[in-house]
Amino acid sequence: MPPRTTPVPERADTPRQDVAIATRPVDVSGRRRGQDAARRKPADGEAGRPAVRLPVLLLGLAVAATMFFISTPSASAAPRTGPVTPALGRDGRTVPPRSGVEDMPASVRLEQQFAGYVLRGNGIGWRSTGQCSERTIPTCTSFEGLRWGSLKGLLDFAEESGCEITVTGGTERGHAGGQYSHGNGYKLDIATGRCVDRAITRYPSAGVRSDGAKLYRSPAGAVYARESDHWDILYR
Repeated sequence: MPPRTTPVPERADTPRQDVAIATRPVDVSGRRRGQDAARRKPADGEAGRPAVRLPVLLLGLAVAATMFFISTPSASAAPRTGPVTPALGRDGRTVPPRSGVEDMPASVRLEQQFAGYVLRGNGIGWRSTGQCSERTIPTCTSFEGLRWGSLKGLLDFAEESGCEITVTGGTERGHAGGQYSHGNGYKLDIATGRCVDRAITRYPSAGVRSDGAKLYRSPAGAVYARESDHWDILYR
């Protein structure tokens, strides 16, 4: 006969393995939160949103622009090597110089570029048969050495008459000499025209010049001589 065995009763204080596994605490809340976050879709407006917001970007650009201008030397810091003459605009005209150029003594001698700047700024043109401005060439029309008093007198006449003015002669060679001459900066020639002729002949007559040219004197003292194809003007 097989030997008899006596079953050993389980101790009540010995925990079973399957019970321990079943009753082990599991924190599923954190795992679920992580899974939910991974599955969550971006809200409206979040997709494609730049990492840097617009105000921050604009601030950065402003700072960069400020540093650039601070580090760049200004034009006024450059050394001046000669007389300064105003620059011309793209269309060859400028703001009328009466608002930007201080009045000067009548005896001040002008440079070609500055005189041209003032004339253009007041809507006054000029021409020459040689299409040049060289003072030593008779076919040019030059303003080099022109007195400020002569130029200002022409500006006054243009403003008072309202006429279109075209200068045809200045300080270039080829004119009659003398103290109050073209070469000394006292005279300018302008083209004739209906408006110009009417404005000048309204002035009182001042007689006839030795060469037969009729003379007219303005209230300011300028003398206008009617030559064959232009007006010869003396500003003293």
